[in-house]
Amino acid sequence: MATYNLKFNKDDSVIRHIIVGLLADLNNKMSFHRQISNDERVEVDIPFFYAVGGDENFMKDNFLFSNVNGLTCDPDGEFADGNYDKVPRGIVNLTSFNVDPSKLVNKRNLGQYSMLNEQGLMEGFVAEFEMVPVVIGVDVEILVSSQLDLFKVTEAIVKKMYKANFYHVDAGHLEEGTYRISSEYMMPDDYTQERPVEYSFDDKQNHKVTFTLEINSFVPSFDFEEDTYRKFTRTSYANAICGDYGDPNGFLDPNMTPNVYYDSFEPAKWEANGSEWIKTEVGKDCSHPDVINTLGQKQTTETQIKRISRRRKQSNRMFTIGNSDLVNSVNTEQQQSMLGDNYKVKAKRFPWGDNIEE
Repeated sequence: MATYNLKFNKDDSVIRHIIVGLLADLNNKMSFHRQISNDERVEVDIPFFYAVGGDENFMKDNFLFSNVNGLTCDPDGEFADGNYDKVPRGIVNLTSFNVDPSKLVNKRNLGQYSMLNEQGLMEGFVAEFEMVPVVIGVDVEILVSSQLDLFKVTEAIVKKMYKANFYHVDAGHLEEGTYRISSEYMMPDDYTQERPVEYSFDDKQNHKVTFTLEINSFVPSFDFEEDTYRKFTRTSYANAICGDYGDPNGFLDPNMTPNVYYDSFEPAKWEANGSEWIKTEVGKDCSHPDVINTLGQKQTTETQIKRISRRRKQSNRMFTIGNSDLVNSVNTEQQQSMLGDNYKVKAKRFPWGDNIEE
């Protein structure tokens, strides 16, 4: 199985994807240099982690030993033996989550998303959606081992991350719809008053840089047109086929015999020409008096359950904007009309299958 179509319980959590995107962005940008010797200077990367637990014993029980206080207090081979806290490191902790109604505009627009189809391929669709603006507050704590590293980390924050930072994440579930979300956060302006950088020592003699970030992002609310499942019944007679498909194309082979089909869902008569089924008469089904005597002997009755999709597929809409053909040809550039004075727009492959030219 390919890695792109794996499904997990965490896939449809938008907040988790936004936080993971923040950790990835901080991991890519935060680093400082350390002079090892006169001829050697290395770059020190600062890994960032999310605070998943607040109790030290809980963390040790789950990540260090299989049984801490039991009789068989031997380290498990799948767990680490001892406490390995990497320094330097950064810890991100979620503190608040708010909806910003002042930025809520442009409801019910058409948006694009991708979904895994029945063939295991990613397919594009369009649906109405609403982008709900949210503000996520996080506390960031960076631990270093010396006062000099503390100064370098603070300078790296200002040099590499001031002021605005942007990143994108892909969220959503493969069976419902995946989409891309843009997020933005800004570094603080004043580290001494509004968002101070605090220097302190903990029990392990680590220096700390702490500050607060606000992530501006969105939680999309898609109006997915859900797929439905419907049971169809088909009865074959000697001279015709009766069913409730509505449209036999896609259900019945146009080369089959008999080549006459009567539909009871939308009463009509269909005939096959070898390549497709064509509606030839409306208002008649197998219960009509004129049809009953022409069916012949009953042969088989079959039922099937089929997935009916009401989703609108994404199209490669291509727009061409230019001057209209109605404009008379001119010789000089000054005589030519400007774009927009007299123009035409061509579009092909709309989601509803129309071709428009204005």
